Amino acid sequence: MSSPKFIRLSVGGANTLINVTDVTTVVAVGAAAAQASTLTITYASGGSTLLTTAANADDNFLVAGAPAVVQAFWNIITEAVAQPWNQPVVPTNGQTAVLMSPAVSQDADAAFSAKQSTPVLNQGGDPLVFLTAV
Repeated sequence: MSSPKFIRLSVGGANTLINVTDVTTVVAVGAAAAQASTLTITYASGGSTLLTTAANADDNFLVAGAPAVVQAFWNIITEAVAQPWNQPVVPTNGQTAVLMSPAVSQDADAAFSAKQSTPVLNQGGDPLVFLTAV
């Protein structure tokens, strides 16, 4: 059995541990202007965790942004499960994790800024955060 792993996310303004042990699927559903976007994490046990954004255009992500949210969440899951058994929480510094998009380009001739990861943004242009987790 693998050791339990968690990521620390800001949910509703509070540091919240989200289980990422034995995740089988991550599904993001973007929303229109006044609706909440969701992210569902499903586990091998059949259980799930549902994360939701606030139901307004400044805080949610669009349907077109859902693949970037899923990819960013899988990236942080991969980071968490790669940690040794005695480091069950990512990030380890007591801060909350930020969902990051991969670098736009790895081309040797690309500008340095194009080679950097960037936060996944909500429609308001701020890093994506969730309002609830159940």
